[in-house]
Amino acid sequence: MANPSFPGRTPALRILDASVPATPLLQGRVLLHENARLIPKMRSPLNDDLGGVVTTGEKAGERAFQLRASGYEGALLIDTAAYKTHTATEDEPFLLDGNELFATVDTSLALQKARGASAALTPTGYIPPGASKVLKAVMREAQRIKRADTVVNLPVNTVWLTNQYVDQLIAVCKRIPHPKTLTLFRQFDPMEQDKNVPANLRRVLRELPDIALLRSDLAALDALVHGALFSGIGADSARRHSIPPGEQALIGSRNGGGPQYPSVLMPSMMCFKTAKSLDHLYANDPPATCSCDVCDGRGLDRFYDTGSEARRESEDHNISTWSAWVIEIADRKPGLERKTWWRDRCATAVDQYAIENRRLGLSANAKAGFEVPPPLRAWATLPVEP
Repeated sequence: MANPSFPGRTPALRILDASVPATPLLQGRVLLHENARLIPKMRSPLNDDLGGVVTTGEKAGERAFQLRASGYEGALLIDTAAYKTHTATEDEPFLLDGNELFATVDTSLALQKARGASAALTPTGYIPPGASKVLKAVMREAQRIKRADTVVNLPVNTVWLTNQYVDQLIAVCKRIPHPKTLTLFRQFDPMEQDKNVPANLRRVLRELPDIALLRSDLAALDALVHGALFSGIGADSARRHSIPPGEQALIGSRNGGGPQYPSVLMPSMMCFKTAKSLDHLYANDPPATCSCDVCDGRGLDRFYDTGSEARRESEDHNISTWSAWVIEIADRKPGLERKTWWRDRCATAVDQYAIENRRLGLSANAKAGFEVPPPLRAWATLPVEP
């Protein structure tokens, strides 16, 4: 499909030249943040003109190279995920390859390009809440990078988007002379850190036209609508949410422990629900169905299986669903038209919760059914600014 918003876009092929800017290659895209072990098999629902891939995890570089060798010509980033093991410090904001005797930031970025990346992501460590000196150290190192093909990754605790710290985050980012991307860290949904986070993220995007949001969930679409350079959605829950190094994900304890089932994107309600919870909710009622290319009218309760086939199909359903929304976003004029459309879509989704709960006979006790996620309610009610 042609991309009406970027008719003259440079093809996002493997480009070794460090003087080729990253911005035109990535602008307006929503990338799939994918575990490298599942590549080089491509996801068929991805839109070539508006999408792309971020490989992450062990051997992400090698997998990216294989992906290019298999014929993939789309946008591609390599996320070395330094933030999973390294907390940035004043002396070492970036994590360089310990196996390379003369490793530098430049060699790390050049290696990503050699392996097929469209642009290079800095190997930035995790930036703790309020660690001002560390954030400034990242800024200083970024100012030394002379390459035009670089995107500075900022893996920040979501506390940086609270009223206490957002001014400082914006001020430091303005002094980084490269495109930037936020990766937000918190147990569970980072948008639920504080009631002001959704609005503050929009403010960051409004004041920084060269900033993106990676490794996210539907916040990636809200970011795209409100001016993000590009954004990214994780293929699974582990890549939609990030936790600080040294912490264990609390997803298991929240769900009562036991096997982990796929998360399923509910199109009408614009939320992710675990397959286990959907099986429970629809045990005695016809399930919600989906008309995406993967589901073709089938019920969304069919993913209640821990096997890889069910997980893969559920993820393809998710990608197909949000990719269709990306196309709808791109078809609308940036600014007020696009923002109003998104606000109205989110408001319609909020209304759908009460409708579905009544259908299930749960209107008297909403907590037993579907609950509106706070971020979705915020997107549906925050004022639309031109």
